[in-house]
Amino acid sequence: MALVLLGAQAQAQQELTGSTPSGANYTIRVPEGWQVGDTLVLYQHGFNFSPIDDTPSLGPLAQIMLAQGYAVAASSFSQRGWAVFRAVEDNRQLVEAFSTRVGAPGAVIPWGGSLGGLIALKIAEAPDFPPIPGVYSICPAAAGSRLWDQALDLRLAYDVICEGSGDLPEGDMPLPWAIDYNDIPDDLDNLFDQASLLQVLVPLNQCTGINLPPALRSSNMRRRLAELMRVAGTTDEDFFITNFGYATYALAELVRAPDKLDGRNPFTTVGVDYGDAEINSEILRLSADPLAALQLRWTSDFRGDIGEAKVLSLHTSRDELVIPANQSVLRQRIAPTRLTSAIVAEPSPSHCGFTEAEAVAGWLALRDWIEDDAAQPDVADLQSQCTSIVGVGADGPCRFDATFDVPTIDSRIKPRPPLLAAAVDAGYSGQWYDPARIGEGIVLEVLPGNRALLYFFTYPPPGVTGNQAWLLGTGNVTGNGIVFEQMYRPVMVPNGNGGERLEQQPWGSLWLSFDDCRNGQMRWQGPPLWGNGDVTLERLTVLDGTGCIAPVAPIAQPSGAWFDTRFFGNGFVIEQLDAVRTGALWFSPGTVGAGQTWMTGILEGNIATGVSSQLLYRPSGPRFGDAFDPALFTTVPAMTIDLRLGCGLDGAGQYVTTPLLPGSGSPLQLERITRPLGIPGCP
Repeated sequence: MALVLLGAQAQAQQELTGSTPSGANYTIRVPEGWQVGDTLVLYQHGFNFSPIDDTPSLGPLAQIMLAQGYAVAASSFSQRGWAVFRAVEDNRQLVEAFSTRVGAPGAVIPWGGSLGGLIALKIAEAPDFPPIPGVYSICPAAAGSRLWDQALDLRLAYDVICEGSGDLPEGDMPLPWAIDYNDIPDDLDNLFDQASLLQVLVPLNQCTGINLPPALRSSNMRRRLAELMRVAGTTDEDFFITNFGYATYALAELVRAPDKLDGRNPFTTVGVDYGDAEINSEILRLSADPLAALQLRWTSDFRGDIGEAKVLSLHTSRDELVIPANQSVLRQRIAPTRLTSAIVAEPSPSHCGFTEAEAVAGWLALRDWIEDDAAQPDVADLQSQCTSIVGVGADGPCRFDATFDVPTIDSRIKPRPPLLAAAVDAGYSGQWYDPARIGEGIVLEVLPGNRALLYFFTYPPPGVTGNQAWLLGTGNVTGNGIVFEQMYRPVMVPNGNGGERLEQQPWGSLWLSFDDCRNGQMRWQGPPLWGNGDVTLERLTVLDGTGCIAPVAPIAQPSGAWFDTRFFGNGFVIEQLDAVRTGALWFSPGTVGAGQTWMTGILEGNIATGVSSQLLYRPSGPRFGDAFDPALFTTVPAMTIDLRLGCGLDGAGQYVTTPLLPGSGSPLQLERITRPLGIPGCP
């Protein structure tokens, strides 16, 4: 098959260009004969410090893929540099554009190298893509955030080793090691361009003499250069310069860019042993902003949640930018039956320095594995495939090495201290709030399968209709944090026929990090009128039987979300606090023009046998975000409720509100939507 493909010419092709709602540009090429339901290859470019490309490349293997009948598409991404914060969504929008202009693909195969290799893997982890049968990931930055730990170590070690011998420019406190965003040179497009880097890294030259012939470097220059290269993990001076460019400019862009970490520090150096007495005693010791650390880990780290996708990944043995130890991450997180990981032995360092035959051999092996259901390829198969390709004129040589011992990331990058905070578990379900923002808060339900449900009860910002607001989203539990990548605001909008319909408006992202099961932090990134913000959190309620500090026996109870299917969009969040008290929050998308509404209260009595004539109160007054003023907070009685809920799946109730809302005064036939983790069903 390889012999035929290498000599094949691509069929007539249709080429399309355009841009997506995120502002990313795209290129699409479709071979003649491609039909709806066929496979689309998504090419992911690597780290690019330049502005967004007008016409992104389809990658070095595009012609072979097109000749095989695949359509190929690529996005420029809507961010430069470490583009992981938006790249997956950019690819979703690319698939939507392809489906609109060409037709819906039946499957997609993401592939790329370096940063693009990581993004290809993260697409396989993400929801809302067509089926992904395979991923081709070469020299991937699979360790994600850990690679930036090494960049930070190099930047901070410079201040120790080169003190008084060439001071680098600093940024605003409290992050002086990250130069200010506006001070990053506009013309610094390529971090592999040593001439450009050395022009802006004059202090590095003063300290190490890196731009001088070795014979002209002083003994102190040679010593300092050797110490810094040890911290960087490099033996090659060209790679050292590139790594230092990343540690100076790319690191600062990651931390300072408004569309990334926005001036927040995700890094910890407290407790890190650098294996050098001088560095250990003098290096700047940092403690991470827990929400920034959570955001960087979630967006950057490959977690291995790729279903049944098959992954073929190659790495060059002496890569000193994206080190071969990244392959150890894949080998830890992907089942051996779904991963072929191979090293190419090279005589001198390179970054993704594969020969044409090696790169093509990897693609053909993956294609046969997923398309023809061939046996899983191993290193010997790749070498044989590569040799065959060289035999028909492709550039070699073939250097696949089955004996290469892949090191671990922690053996190459100084490990960080383990998180001291406990992982989120069933005990974290309940209400949380910021005491400085009385009248606003969240209800958190930790669900099975490392999932969570969040309601954010608040008020609209200036310029948004209504006096109340609430948001809803499901997220992923990761260690001591929870990531809600997409929150929604359910509202009623006109349906065009004189009536109204419920619309789940995408709102933004929300992040939770917990110090323990009583204290935490929350950050949101919302639409323009809502903005970004951070608050501290304290626990307000605990579900009966879930415990917090000390484990307790779980109790079958009605805690969870309930609704009547006839009144979709309205519902209750119920929290059984003890045998005679139940917290109840009622929420509704409201009506067109009036805005959302929610009410809250404590129900007294045994809810399993029924409580009656209980009051819920409607809070109002403050506005969202920086405009929040707790002095404006007021409540008024607004709902009278009768409610009966057991621990099972059905319940009953009735409520009356003023003014009347959908379902008000009608008997309710309630169904359970959620059961928080740790709450058993009925005996």
